[in-house]
Amino acid sequence: MSVRPFHHQRPLVCLALTYGLGVGAGVSFAWRPGLYALGLLLSAAAAALLFRDEGKRTLCLMGGFLFLGALLGGWHSHPVLPPEGQYHVTGVLSCDANLRENGTAAAYLEDARIQTETGDIPVGRLYWTYTPEEALPFLPKEGDRISFSAKLYHPQGQVNPFGFDFRMYLLQRGVSLGVSGAQNPEMPGHPGRGLASLFFHLRQTLTERLRLIFGADSALPEALLLGQREQLPEETTRGFSDAGAAHLLAVSGLHVGLLAGLLIFFLRRLLSPKSRMAVLGFFLFAYCALLEFHAPVVRAAILLLLASWRRVVRRAPDMLTTLSAAFFLMLLLRPLDLFSASFQLSFCAVLGIVVFLRGKNDGVRNPLINSWKTTFAATAGVTLPTVQIFHRLSIIGLAVNPLLIAVFSVLLPVYLAVFMVGCVSLSAGMLLAGWVNPVTRGLIGAVTWLGSLPFASIRVPYLPWYCVCAAAFAFVMASGYVVWPGKLKAMAAGLALLLAFGCWQLTVCRDVQYIQLAMGQSDSAIITDGAETVLIDAGSNGGDVASYLLSNGRNADTVILTHLHSDHCMGITQLLKERVPIGKVYLPEGAEEQQVEEGAEEQQVDAQCLELLEELEARGIPICHIAAGDEIRLPRSVLTVAWPIFGTVRPGQDANRYSLCLLCDLDGVRLLTTGDLTGDYELYHRRPDGRL
Repeated sequence: MSVRPFHHQRPLVCLALTYGLGVGAGVSFAWRPGLYALGLLLSAAAAALLFRDEGKRTLCLMGGFLFLGALLGGWHSHPVLPPEGQYHVTGVLSCDANLRENGTAAAYLEDARIQTETGDIPVGRLYWTYTPEEALPFLPKEGDRISFSAKLYHPQGQVNPFGFDFRMYLLQRGVSLGVSGAQNPEMPGHPGRGLASLFFHLRQTLTERLRLIFGADSALPEALLLGQREQLPEETTRGFSDAGAAHLLAVSGLHVGLLAGLLIFFLRRLLSPKSRMAVLGFFLFAYCALLEFHAPVVRAAILLLLASWRRVVRRAPDMLTTLSAAFFLMLLLRPLDLFSASFQLSFCAVLGIVVFLRGKNDGVRNPLINSWKTTFAATAGVTLPTVQIFHRLSIIGLAVNPLLIAVFSVLLPVYLAVFMVGCVSLSAGMLLAGWVNPVTRGLIGAVTWLGSLPFASIRVPYLPWYCVCAAAFAFVMASGYVVWPGKLKAMAAGLALLLAFGCWQLTVCRDVQYIQLAMGQSDSAIITDGAETVLIDAGSNGGDVASYLLSNGRNADTVILTHLHSDHCMGITQLLKERVPIGKVYLPEGAEEQQVEEGAEEQQVDAQCLELLEELEARGIPICHIAAGDEIRLPRSVLTVAWPIFGTVRPGQDANRYSLCLLCDLDGVRLLTTGDLTGDYELYHRRPDGRL
């Protein structure tokens, strides 16, 4: 029996795949617009010449889609930017300015323009940060038009290995420039922003109504109905993540499908299929706009519309082709979403269901078993991106997810019904919410408890590219789209995984390493010696430090804090948040004695650092004090303390004067780390007695 090649059977799948590869190439490699445009034209011409040959035409179109993706991906990721500098900026706030933990405010400006010598230049959307005390005495609101002088800057990309890419984060939101500060601000008026402003205020109104109806337990209804998780406590989101149920807190295919299913159920006897599709399309567009067109919501909406269209035209649905169409349409409009975690997880979950459950009808009608099979398939689909993004894999989720999905499938319509009743009569809605809220609290408590179990989740390091390719190959081999015999597919997948794992182990660096991380105005360094890891300071924000340790599967066995200033210590809070195990903490002798004194001209110990030490002690992490002459020994390295000298630290002095100074002998390579040490140590080092 002859089998038609895959690109003959499902050309759209191949075209969408090559388009995605092109987007990745355009973003990751050198920006060559002329070359990509020429490749697109030649591929289109070849496809036109080979119009009658289906297979060759599809291959030529694949080349064209590859160059199209590279062209659009490169265009969106390498925009032409004006020079950095001081400009007069005008724009309209696209959302309320929010106050961050460090005391600065942040907002997005739409329809922004900058004033230059040649006139006003439109720059689209801007990311604006400022200090309220220095710029505005209040936080501006959505729709406010504002004009001010500020510093224009180009957002910085990833600077540390496995670190955060701030530039890509903004580009995915349509922002290519940032402005900081605000001098001589003016607010001409509040023009609003049309449709976007309407949905923003509608979302605010619905949120306020939900909080009135459900009271203190409104966080979960807000997350399930409006996709707003800001009110959920950190321990709740962490518990859901460890229990493998984080997807239930993000509005995705499950939530959109349930809401759309309820709508279709009520319209089934009232409207024709075409009319139902029109109403469904309007509802899905409005819901996507209400949730700011988040990737999982848009993906689910496109899939539902395509499935509805197939029913109208009475064509048998092919889920892989439908998924590929949604993939291509979303990336055609927003190519950089390919690098978004929500986009990857959303599509991989559906892909897992499509691939592993394709055409499999084993006669099992037990809904719990079928739900578990679907959950297992979706979990298998998101395993790879979950490991690469979060470095943690839920084990208990496979067992509890089917039950949780069933519970949430009932809870979501209940929340919607209570909310609709509350919109008509607030007292009736609050009465119904009083019966539902205990269920909400019990459910959150149960999921949090499941996530806290010691075996709930495991840490997994970042996988190199060849391991990712091998895992993707095994994923394809496990599907029903490969017509090889089962034993041959299993052998091929096992061999690919074995070779990739062997290459991974052979290429692991076992030398002593010193990694200096860029942390803005502060410092942070990581020393790896065999299985031991030493962290010297963690900066004010330890996000990149935690990401590096998690990506490499390492713990913070030894943490050395050179002095108790927040720009060197407070990054430890991120390690605690990401649950990076900390072995012990070293401080310079007498570090805590330099208490904060009112009216002191010099900066002493930060109060935040003292609170951090109390938290570390409460967690049972030992804190040790070291002084000149003490040594920290590693398998092939020795860290010797050169400063401060025991007994010389005086209370009330600037902590920088007694910053820990380490002479590091790293397997024969010597270097000196000084933290923020002042010139006092230099004068001491030059004493004629030669003491160190």
